[in-house]
Amino acid sequence: MPNNEGGWRPPGYDGPGWEPPKEPPQGPPPGGGRGPGGGSRWSVPGVVAVIVVAVWSVLAYQWTQQNDCELVESYGLVLSHGTPDPWEMCGD
Repeated sequence: MPNNEGGWRPPGYDGPGWEPPKEPPQGPPPGGGRGPGGGSRWSVPGVVAVIVVAVWSVLAYQWTQQNDCELVESYGLVLSHGTPDPWEMCGD
């Protein structure tokens, strides 16, 4: 039987009993594994926002450790004073 009859056969295979697979071969997921529209799941503004919040949290944590400030207050102190100096206190 030629290769074009009775289903696909590997090139050069002429043995008996070979049948094509019943399911189509599995390819990559739709969109190539990316988000809607085939674009990346990560956006530049989103990544920048995550980095900014992480840095802001680290700086606020410094205020809580050095000066025994409340966490919510320390976020505001990061905006108004930046990193804490050894002589700065929460209310100053």
